[in-house]
Amino acid sequence: MLTVSGDQAYLVSGPSNSASEITHPVPLGDSGKHAFIEIAGDLVLWQNGSETGRLAVDALPDARLIVDDQQRVLLLTKPSMRYPHDIAGDQLEATETTLLETVPSLRVVISIAIPGQRVVEGVSPIWADLNGDGQREVIVTQSDAEQGAQAVVYSKSGEQLAAGPAAGRSNRWRHQLAVAPFGSNGEIELAEVLTLRIGGIAGLYRLNGDSLDLVVQRDGVTSHPLGTRNLDMGLVGDLDGDGQPELVVFNQPFAELMALRRTIDGIEKAWETPVGGKAATNLAAVDQPAGSRLVVGREDGVLRIWLTP
Repeated sequence: MLTVSGDQAYLVSGPSNSASEITHPVPLGDSGKHAFIEIAGDLVLWQNGSETGRLAVDALPDARLIVDDQQRVLLLTKPSMRYPHDIAGDQLEATETTLLETVPSLRVVISIAIPGQRVVEGVSPIWADLNGDGQREVIVTQSDAEQGAQAVVYSKSGEQLAAGPAAGRSNRWRHQLAVAPFGSNGEIELAEVLTLRIGGIAGLYRLNGDSLDLVVQRDGVTSHPLGTRNLDMGLVGDLDGDGQPELVVFNQPFAELMALRRTIDGIEKAWETPVGGKAATNLAAVDQPAGSRLVVGREDGVLRIWLTP
């Protein structure tokens, strides 16, 4: 994780002898504190080279820590091998989602247990207001050997609010990317890519009572090389400044970068540009006065930078 403060940039890292090497620490606001996952699964608070707090939460070793403006931390916990799909580099998947407070002290606020033989397939939930009530919901991809992957929405108290359609069979994954006002009238929708190497279907889903309903979709895209922890090859942002966000993903061979825009009754391709090789790193967006830039590294070691339309 790269952090920029003023005109200085530095990498955020935990103690090399104890921090998990397959995820990264996160800063907790402007407090100067950081949180990281220890190899044994504890969540540790760190400040000025010293430990200031610790809690045994049995964290997923590669869990990505999500922090809100109250310095609360949301992460995946209780790893299991009961659904060994190996979507993100190993066969461990979480069976619980845990919300922690770090101020005034480190404590568990709530743990959301995943029922039955299901797991959360990924390295982090999405934590966003999907229903417009001003509160963040917890959105995860739940999977099992019978139904495959399904998007499920939980309230801040851990109650299941809604679920989307299941893939229908095992080893079929859905990559949740973002919640944003994609709709033509600013309706909030969830963006995902389903079966990334088998047709690769980008879909936008809208909350409707206790279900997540598919409203539009487009095939032929991807956002993740299977079997890797690189879950950042898709992003959402208003790159052209028209007030409506675009979904930016790749074509199936990772050779073309494309932006998809929501229309009243579908998804259109706003623009497409060649990578000049095969994309191999995370996809990043940079806002600058001259316009937004998109950046990705290729397999041949070249960094490609585009000024978006």
